[in-house]
Amino acid sequence: MPGLRELAAGIRTAEHAITTETAHLLRSLDLTVRQYSTMVILAESPDLSGAHLARLCLVTPQSMAAILAKLADRELIERTPSSVHERVLLARLSPKGWAALRKAETLTESAGARLTNTLRPAERSQLRDYLQRVIDAFTRGDDRDPAPRVEDHNAV
Repeated sequence: MPGLRELAAGIRTAEHAITTETAHLLRSLDLTVRQYSTMVILAESPDLSGAHLARLCLVTPQSMAAILAKLADRELIERTPSSVHERVLLARLSPKGWAALRKAETLTESAGARLTNTLRPAERSQLRDYLQRVIDAFTRGDDRDPAPRVEDHNAV
């Protein structure tokens, strides 16, 4: 029976395969997987701070600052001061960002189709449930921020 090391290695390998394919597909748009993931989250929840985005994207605040700076340089996002704290900038997709996201989603549909063709709907649901149980087992009672739910990760 596989132990933690073998299961963790399988999860990492599956994630690597999906991420590698997604990165390949996004290359033509000059987007990274992290930039794309950030854009997907901003499409679902605009006006988030860099710190909040970092938690949702599972990256450090420093990494998210670099991601947001690159997206802003390309005019894919707009940043405005928060009404609560003027030093906190809130990010949202710009019209150019929405257009880029639509193109990226079209490109990455082939990766989604591969997953759909590999697992039946009930199996995808089971996999989501299994992964959520693993997340819960390792974050329950933890003082850190809770991990985002599996269904919250529509982005790659």
